[in-house]
Amino acid sequence: MNEASTSEKRILIVEDGDEYERFARLFLADACRLLTAHSAKEALAVLAANSADGFLMDLRFDRAPESVLAGDIEGTAERLFGRDRTEAVRYLKEHQGTLILAEIRKAGHRARAVFIHDFPSRRLENLRRLYGDVVSFPSFDAAQIRKVFGLYP
Repeated sequence: MNEASTSEKRILIVEDGDEYERFARLFLADACRLLTAHSAKEALAVLAANSADGFLMDLRFDRAPESVLAGDIEGTAERLFGRDRTEAVRYLKEHQGTLILAEIRKAGHRARAVFIHDFPSRRLENLRRLYGDVVSFPSFDAAQIRKVFGLYP
């Protein structure tokens, strides 16, 4: 990886595929350095080696294998689904982005997190209460994402 200048912002993209990265390369890369991770473990490893000025977070990790999921599958099955492991895995995949953000916050990283998801206002407020600076957009809106991360050409 290239060393970034001290003024170059770094955005960590956390997703299970590559759609967010493709979007960011098209619409954000001229104004920042992009870092990528596909699991909580990868995100923490990237953050151990690099600072990040923001996080672009996927919420659902439908394609992620069980072995990389953040969260306790067995505990979730026990607590929420009458020991149904399949439902627990489905639940963890649907909420993986927030679980990864929890791990990022627990490790001390406080940069703004942006989710591309249309959260109901009550859920967004709860995410902010739990995880601090969280923003969401219902779709990839390059101008709004650039603005919220302070990215200027």
